[in-house]
Amino acid sequence: MLWIFSPIIASIRAIMFIFSAGLIMVQSTRNLLVGLLCLSVAAATRLVLSPVQPIEATVNLRTWILYGSISEHIHAIAACIFLVLSVCAIVAKKASKVHRLFGKLSIATLLVACVSAAVLLGYLAIQDTGNMYNTVLARNENMAIFLMLLLVGIYGGLAGYRWTAFSQSRHDIDVFFGLIAIAVSSLGIVMTPLVTFLAPLNTMNDAGFPLTPFMAGLLLVAQSFLMLFFGIDDFHSFISGHVSPSQRIAKHAYRVMTASGAAVTAVFIVHLGPLIARNPDLLWTLYIIPPTGFALLSLLLLSRYRLSLN
Repeated sequence: MLWIFSPIIASIRAIMFIFSAGLIMVQSTRNLLVGLLCLSVAAATRLVLSPVQPIEATVNLRTWILYGSISEHIHAIAACIFLVLSVCAIVAKKASKVHRLFGKLSIATLLVACVSAAVLLGYLAIQDTGNMYNTVLARNENMAIFLMLLLVGIYGGLAGYRWTAFSQSRHDIDVFFGLIAIAVSSLGIVMTPLVTFLAPLNTMNDAGFPLTPFMAGLLLVAQSFLMLFFGIDDFHSFISGHVSPSQRIAKHAYRVMTASGAAVTAVFIVHLGPLIARNPDLLWTLYIIPPTGFALLSLLLLSRYRLSLN
């Protein structure tokens, strides 16, 4: 049963490896991480304090509405196709041609879903939300959470695919993925006290994405620690230059299942949000049950695959 604690053990080892080996972790890299944290603080401040710009008269609102509607439909369809393909990849025999085919198709549809989500996020950032948010600050907080969720989905899909597409144990792209993961983690850590205590975020009026201050903070904390683990793991892989086959499988599985779990959670929130919004006491079921279930599924499948190799 020790495999259950393997992510925690790996994270502790990675942290000890990076921060205790002063000869490996040079001063310039430390300065880079400190600068990245400062940049995250600045980005969080800019995101939540930015004013809502008035729409210029020259903007064709009909075109914006058309693009927003098209993006919404593309995003919904691509997300559903991604879930179906992900399930097919999960069920298929690991490392088989069928598994790889469904995996590649899943990544392709995930990218379509993420691009359309980015367009939709831009549309939501300028549209009139009426009385959905109490303040402009609450609106910006919600948009920042959307942005971080989008980045988590992109990271999970691409970083997971990296460990099947590239045979090298050490690749420059690991630094890129590590920076993205740590940047998202830092942004979430900085925003957690803001949405929970300083400027509590309550979007129960938004049936499509209901949040209370507690659930918003819990979502950011869980997401931040997960991305911090991934970021440290990416840097550890790059610095050590050695990844065993079992570690490669784990890296691929955890990251891809993170993207799949985020997609499943989003589908639950969109379809069950209107019902849960009427009963705030059940809000935790939307944000805890789907990702927890997918995490347990990831550990189960990974353990069964490892046993099949023995």
